[in-house]
Amino acid sequence: MYNLRYHIASLVAVFLALAVGLVLGTVVAERGMLTDQSAALVEDLQRQFAEMNETNNELRQDVERDQAFAEDLVPVVVAGTIASQDVMIVVSTGRVDGLSAAQEAIEQGGGVHALASIREGGLGLDSSAPDGLETYFSERGETMQSPGEELQRQVAGALVEEWASADERPLTELLVQEGLLGMESLSDTATVDAVVIMAGAEQGEGADPFGLALAEAMEDAGGRAVGAESLTAQDGVARAVADEGYSAVDHVGTAQGQFSLVWILAGRAEGYYGARPGAEAYYPPPG
Repeated sequence: MYNLRYHIASLVAVFLALAVGLVLGTVVAERGMLTDQSAALVEDLQRQFAEMNETNNELRQDVERDQAFAEDLVPVVVAGTIASQDVMIVVSTGRVDGLSAAQEAIEQGGGVHALASIREGGLGLDSSAPDGLETYFSERGETMQSPGEELQRQVAGALVEEWASADERPLTELLVQEGLLGMESLSDTATVDAVVIMAGAEQGEGADPFGLALAEAMEDAGGRAVGAESLTAQDGVARAVADEGYSAVDHVGTAQGQFSLVWILAGRAEGYYGARPGAEAYYPPPG
C-alpha cells in the first residue's frame, strides 16, 4: 500500500527529471547556437582575410611598379649632374653594405669614384702615430699633434689637401705603406672634390672617427661630404654623419637613395634623407 512518503518521493523524482531535462535541453540549444555563431564567425574572418589578401596583392603590385619606374627614371634624371667630379668613397675593412650601389650612383651621375679603406679604427691615430708621420709634418713646417682627435684632424686635412691636387702624395703613400689605409682607383691626375663616408665605427654603432675627420676636412676645403649606408646595414653611419651637421643618405641601395646621393654631390640638395628615424624626407625635391 502506497503512503504519503512514497507520493512525495515520486513527485520529487518527477520534478527532478523535469529540471534535468530542461537543463540538458538548454545546453543542447546553446551548443547549437554557439556552433552556428562559430561557423558564422569563421566564415566572416575568411571573407575578411580574402579581401585583405587581395588588397595586399594590389598594393604590392603598385609598389613594384613604382620601384621599377624609379629605377628606370633615376639614371636619366641624374645623368651628367656630377660629370666633373672625382669622389672618394671611404669605407672600413669588412662588409660594407651599399658600396656597389654608391659606386653605381656616382657612375650614373657621370662622376668618377675612388676607394679609400680605413684598415684600423680611427686610422690608429687615437693612441699612436706611425713611423715617419712626425718627419712628414716637420718637412711641411708643422708640429705633429699628439695622438687623438687633433692628430686625426691634422692628418685628414693633409690628406684632403693631397687629394685635391695632382702633385705627389707622400702622406697617402706613407699611410698605405704602414698598412693603415687602403687605396684603389685614385689616379695620379685625379683631384678629389667630395667624400662619401661609409666607414663604420670599429666598436659599436656610428661612423669611424677618422671618416668624420675626413668629412670635416673636405667641407672646410670647399668640397662636399656625405654619409651613406644601406638599409640592410646596422652601423648607423648616416645618422652619425648627419649628427655632425653633414648631409647623409641611409637607403643608398634604393633608387631614391641613389638619386639622393647624386643630388647632394651635385649641390642640388643637402640634409638627411632616408627611411630611418631622424631623416628629413625619403628623397630631396628633384627640382
